[in-house]
Amino acid sequence: MALPASRPDAGILSAPAAEEGDAPRLGRALRRTAAMLVAFLLACAALLWFARDSDMMAAAAMLSPGVILACLALSLANYVLRGLRWVLLGRAFGATAPPVRQMLYFFAGFALTVTPGKLGEVVRLWLLRRHHGVPYARSMPLLAGDRVMDMVAICLLALAGAALTSHYLLVTAVLAAACVALLAALTHAPLLLHLIDWAERRLRRAPGLFAKAREVCATLPAIGRPGVLLPALGLSCLGWLAECLVLMLVVHALGTPIGLGEGMLVFCLAAVAGAVSLLPGGLGAADIGLLGLLRLVGVPEPAAIVATILVRLATLWFAVLLGLAALPFALRRR
Repeated sequence: MALPASRPDAGILSAPAAEEGDAPRLGRALRRTAAMLVAFLLACAALLWFARDSDMMAAAAMLSPGVILACLALSLANYVLRGLRWVLLGRAFGATAPPVRQMLYFFAGFALTVTPGKLGEVVRLWLLRRHHGVPYARSMPLLAGDRVMDMVAICLLALAGAALTSHYLLVTAVLAAACVALLAALTHAPLLLHLIDWAERRLRRAPGLFAKAREVCATLPAIGRPGVLLPALGLSCLGWLAECLVLMLVVHALGTPIGLGEGMLVFCLAAVAGAVSLLPGGLGAADIGLLGLLRLVGVPEPAAIVATILVRLATLWFAVLLGLAALPFALRRR
């Protein structure tokens, strides 16, 4: 969930008009994605093979095709809801395109979710510029607002989960502080501008980076309006709640049900671990976090391993496959 560390016109996005120069870089990123997907599937297959006579295979056998399809449907609902939010924020920031095309670009970005630098998110901006002439100065706030909305929704759901479980009081306090800070960032641009000025005076470096940060802050009042903030936040919470339900559905099918609060807390904390790790798609960090938190709430180890594999397949790699299917259509000229 981390924002790209480089400029939007770096890497595969250099000289967007020169499509011949872009294609090889995009192709290289797609090959990396395919290689990582194959590696993940081979690792899962090897794990299941060596554990074929263990309790883990017995747990995996409890998953019916109906459960798997329900998990994919919930994940798809998450992507659609967040895509609608992308359209809503695009209108608020003036990064306009036909809604169907905006949704197509949003889904196409999933194709590069697991590439270094989160190129999938920047590709959405490149597509807006390539097809609709939207400059990066206007679309970058859309990317920032989209990421902040995700983090606010995840923190709110984790906070609700911690409150429902009546445990993890320290976690609850930290999440409450994070929610207040993120919402303040969305609704109080002057406060952020003061913080940026303070940081620039202390560091005295990278003036261009601070100038870009001020440009983003100048657009925040557009998203802080109740008519934009509340619907966007509602779509975000509903979307990520669907992912939490994926985890609950899988664990319930494995015979070790957990409560709604525990499911929300476990999934959201694992998502935060993947985001702060800055690894592509949170690979490794989110997986280990999800497995460890499931064990912490009392899920047996075999069921926790199977649940981690299936949840990551449904919530990460399913999105990558949808993105790979959408990307060729998004690249076509209108």
